Amino acid sequence: MNDGGGNMPMAKVLAKGQIVIPKEIREKANIHTGDKVDVQMTPKGIVVVPIRKTYTERARGIVKGKLSMKELEDLYAERS
Repeated sequence: MNDGGGNMPMAKVLAKGQIVIPKEIREKANIHTGDKVDVQMTPKGIVVVPIRKTYTERARGIVKGKLSMKELEDLYAERS
């Protein structure tokens, strides 16, 4: 628990229930704008877990031209 003494990063809940994850935590967790997170309630409190993108989701926009999701998955399978 953060006592406000600077021991742990703190987030403030905004009007619509939104919170801003402190920059140092986002960097350590490799969370970027637009990433999705899973929010879980545990006996110890709220836990925010990054949802990792699949290879094909990460590759979108990298490959020039128009490839379908199936074509991207096939490319990945060939490289594996």
